[in-house]
Amino acid sequence: MTEIAKILQKKYTHMSEIFRLTQEMAEGLSRDDRVSVQMTLGMRGEELEKIQECDHKLRLFLNSVPPELGEWLTDVIGGKGNSEQYGKEGTLIVRLAGNTRTVWERTMTIDRHMNKRLAGADSFYTDR
Repeated sequence: MTEIAKILQKKYTHMSEIFRLTQEMAEGLSRDDRVSVQMTLGMRGEELEKIQECDHKLRLFLNSVPPELGEWLTDVIGGKGNSEQYGKEGTLIVRLAGNTRTVWERTMTIDRHMNKRLAGADSFYTDR
Protein backbone atom coordinates (compact mmCIF):
# COMPACT_ATOMS: atom_id res chain seq x y z
CA MET A 1 0.00 0.00 0.00
CA THR A 2 2.86 2.39 0.78
CA GLU A 3 4.39 1.79 -2.64
CA ILE A 4 1.05 2.51 -4.33
CA ALA A 5 0.76 5.75 -2.36
CA LYS A 6 4.27 6.73 -3.52
CA ILE A 7 3.36 6.11 -7.15
CA LEU A 8 0.14 8.09 -6.79
CA GLN A 9 2.08 10.94 -5.15
CA LYS A 10 4.47 11.03 -8.11
CA LYS A 11 1.52 10.97 -10.51
CA TYR A 12 -0.11 13.85 -8.65
CA THR A 13 3.14 15.85 -8.79
CA HIS A 14 3.44 15.30 -12.55
CA MET A 15 -0.25 16.13 -13.08
CA SER A 16 0.18 19.36 -11.10
CA GLU A 17 3.11 20.26 -13.34
CA ILE A 18 1.01 19.55 -16.42
CA PHE A 19 -1.67 21.86 -15.03
CA ARG A 20 0.91 24.61 -14.47
CA LEU A 21 2.33 24.15 -17.97
CA THR A 22 -1.15 24.17 -19.48
CA GLN A 23 -1.86 27.47 -17.74
CA GLU A 24 1.45 28.81 -19.05
CA MET A 25 0.56 27.63 -22.54
CA ALA A 26 -2.81 29.40 -22.38
CA GLU A 27 -1.05 32.60 -21.34
CA GLY A 28 1.42 32.21 -24.20
CA LEU A 29 -1.43 31.72 -26.66
CA SER A 30 -3.18 34.84 -25.40
CA ARG A 31 0.04 36.79 -26.04
CA ASP A 32 0.50 35.02 -29.40
CA ASP A 33 3.93 33.86 -28.19
CA ARG A 34 4.54 30.82 -30.41
CA VAL A 35 8.06 30.12 -29.15
CA SER A 36 6.87 29.95 -25.55
CA VAL A 37 3.93 27.74 -26.50
CA GLN A 38 6.19 25.33 -28.43
CA MET A 39 8.62 25.04 -25.51
CA THR A 40 5.80 24.56 -23.02
CA LEU A 41 4.16 21.95 -25.23
CA GLY A 42 7.41 19.97 -25.26
CA MET A 43 7.76 20.14 -21.49
CA ARG A 44 4.13 19.10 -21.07
CA GLY A 45 4.77 16.10 -23.31
CA GLU A 46 7.65 15.02 -21.07
CA GLU A 47 5.39 15.20 -18.02
CA LEU A 48 2.74 13.16 -19.83
CA GLU A 49 5.34 10.46 -20.46
CA LYS A 50 6.15 10.40 -16.73
CA ILE A 51 2.45 9.96 -15.96
CA GLN A 52 2.34 7.02 -18.37
CA GLU A 53 5.25 5.47 -16.45
CA CYS A 54 3.32 5.90 -13.18
CA ASP A 55 0.22 4.33 -14.76
CA HIS A 56 2.33 1.40 -15.98
CA LYS A 57 3.71 0.85 -12.47
CA LEU A 58 0.18 1.04 -11.04
CA ARG A 59 -1.03 -1.59 -13.52
CA LEU A 60 1.85 -3.87 -12.52
CA PHE A 61 0.89 -3.50 -8.86
CA LEU A 62 -2.78 -4.08 -9.60
CA ASN A 63 -1.89 -7.32 -11.34
CA SER A 64 0.20 -8.54 -8.39
CA VAL A 65 -2.10 -7.81 -5.43
CA PRO A 66 -4.95 -9.98 -4.14
CA PRO A 67 -8.15 -9.56 -6.21
CA GLU A 68 -10.09 -7.79 -3.45
CA LEU A 69 -7.37 -5.15 -3.01
CA GLY A 70 -7.02 -4.82 -6.79
CA GLU A 71 -10.74 -4.15 -7.17
CA TRP A 72 -10.64 -1.58 -4.39
CA LEU A 73 -7.64 0.19 -5.93
CA THR A 74 -9.26 0.19 -9.36
CA ASP A 75 -12.40 1.74 -7.84
CA VAL A 76 -10.41 4.36 -5.93
CA ILE A 77 -8.38 5.35 -8.96
CA GLY A 78 -11.64 5.56 -10.91
CA GLY A 79 -13.15 7.82 -8.23
CA LYS A 80 -15.56 5.33 -6.67
CA GLY A 81 -13.87 3.83 -3.62
CA ASN A 82 -13.62 4.78 0.04
CA SER A 83 -10.88 4.25 2.58
CA GLU A 84 -12.79 2.67 5.45
CA GLN A 85 -11.32 -0.83 5.20
CA TYR A 86 -7.66 0.13 4.61
CA GLY A 87 -6.90 2.61 7.39
CA LYS A 88 -4.41 5.48 7.11
CA GLU A 89 -2.78 4.24 3.93
CA GLY A 90 -6.19 3.74 2.34
CA THR A 91 -7.17 7.28 3.28
CA LEU A 92 -3.94 8.61 1.78
CA ILE A 93 -4.49 6.66 -1.45
CA VAL A 94 -8.09 7.89 -1.75
CA ARG A 95 -6.96 11.48 -1.15
CA LEU A 96 -4.11 11.30 -3.68
CA ALA A 97 -6.33 9.71 -6.33
CA GLY A 98 -9.01 12.37 -5.75
CA ASN A 99 -6.51 15.23 -5.86
CA THR A 100 -5.00 13.88 -9.07
CA ARG A 101 -8.44 13.61 -10.66
CA THR A 102 -9.29 17.18 -9.62
CA VAL A 103 -6.08 18.59 -11.13
CA TRP A 104 -6.72 16.56 -14.31
CA GLU A 105 -10.26 18.01 -14.59
CA ARG A 106 -8.96 21.56 -14.13
CA THR A 107 -6.29 20.92 -16.77
CA MET A 108 -8.88 19.57 -19.19
CA THR A 109 -11.04 22.67 -18.71
CA ILE A 110 -8.17 24.94 -19.75
CA ASP A 111 -7.14 22.59 -22.56
CA ARG A 112 -10.71 22.44 -23.87
CA HIS A 113 -10.95 26.23 -23.90
CA MET A 114 -7.60 26.59 -25.73
CA ASN A 115 -8.47 23.91 -28.26
CA LYS A 116 -11.87 25.41 -29.09
CA ARG A 117 -10.33 28.85 -29.38
CA LEU A 118 -7.62 27.65 -31.76
CA ALA A 119 -9.52 25.07 -33.80
CA GLY A 120 -13.07 26.40 -33.66
CA ALA A 121 -15.49 23.96 -35.31
CA ASP A 122 -12.60 21.55 -35.93
CA SER A 123 -11.81 21.32 -32.20
CA PHE A 124 -11.22 17.91 -30.68
CA TYR A 125 -13.83 18.86 -28.09
CA THR A 126 -16.59 19.85 -30.54
CA ASP A 127 -19.60 17.54 -30.44
CA ARG A 128 -19.85 15.65 -33.68
